[in-house]
Amino acid sequence: MKGLRRLTAVLLAAALLGALALFPAAAEGESGRVTILFTHDLHSHLLPASDGQGGEYGGYARLKTAIDRQRAEHPDALLVDGGDFSMGSLFQTAYATAATELRIMGALGYDATTFGNHEYDYRASGLASMLRAAAGSGDALPAVVEANYLPPAYGEEGYGEDAQAVWEAFSAYGVEDYVLLERGGVPYVIFGLMGFDSDECAPMSGMVLHDPVETAKAVVEKARAECAQLYGQEPVVVCLSHSGTEDGKGEDYDLAKEVDGIDVIISGHSHAVLEQPIEVNGTWIVSAGEYGKNLGVLELDLTEDGTLSLAGYELVPIDETLPEDPAVAALVEGYKQEVEEDYL
Repeated sequence: MKGLRRLTAVLLAAALLGALALFPAAAEGESGRVTILFTHDLHSHLLPASDGQGGEYGGYARLKTAIDRQRAEHPDALLVDGGDFSMGSLFQTAYATAATELRIMGALGYDATTFGNHEYDYRASGLASMLRAAAGSGDALPAVVEANYLPPAYGEEGYGEDAQAVWEAFSAYGVEDYVLLERGGVPYVIFGLMGFDSDECAPMSGMVLHDPVETAKAVVEKARAECAQLYGQEPVVVCLSHSGTEDGKGEDYDLAKEVDGIDVIISGHSHAVLEQPIEVNGTWIVSAGEYGKNLGVLELDLTEDGTLSLAGYELVPIDETLPEDPAVAALVEGYKQEVEEDYL
């Protein structure tokens, strides 16, 4: 009997070793791989556009193909956007009544986006109408995060019907300072910020700009504590910042330098194209350009002590070499017909 038990143990050990041999060993101290897919400054460019050289760029049906290919390789990837998802094509005419941009971002599988200055081009009342239309559509929608660009609160200077309408629309849609989510065993904090120049570019927004640095410090501290309590481990903190990067510096560079604990900044507003991430104070800053010309892909290795190191970075061109996703192409065509019939 003892011999039989010993033989059984040997066979089980051999089977286990054989199974382990099928999988590559993780590097010492390595905990996982973080993949973030990102865009910003899409500006209602649902359709492809000519690049002036015989080719095309952009188009949500092609963008969906690129997203699906990345998610086939990285099933746990996040998909986020840095704001200014509206205003820039005739689709913007349906912004306040149909919320076309947010609804199609939901169809593409975006996890979260934030507001840019152009989301206020139809003023506070237009933003409120758009959010109500999106919430009432019944479609899948991305989370919207905005921590420091808010309507005046009751009793504050500037409070009125429009401010109250935006607060109610925030509630209907579920706009929050930040969201927590988990992918592949990795918890994330995603929060949104508006920058000083963006505020200046939206003089009729009716919003109050709260200091981005101080807001970020408060959000990071609160959200990290909440995430650690909920998931039992430190999160990866992603800031969707509509502040901008200019020549490797700018508002988002300053934000990373002054605020500890932000792991990634998706830098919108300035339409920058960063061929390589900027690393400052332990924060990776990335930008992929405007109008859906590229899908950004950031890969980071996460170690057990919470350290993130760059594992890969790519700007995937969205052009005529990519086939269109049929479902999204049909959706865009439907939106196009609505614009032609209702607005033109």
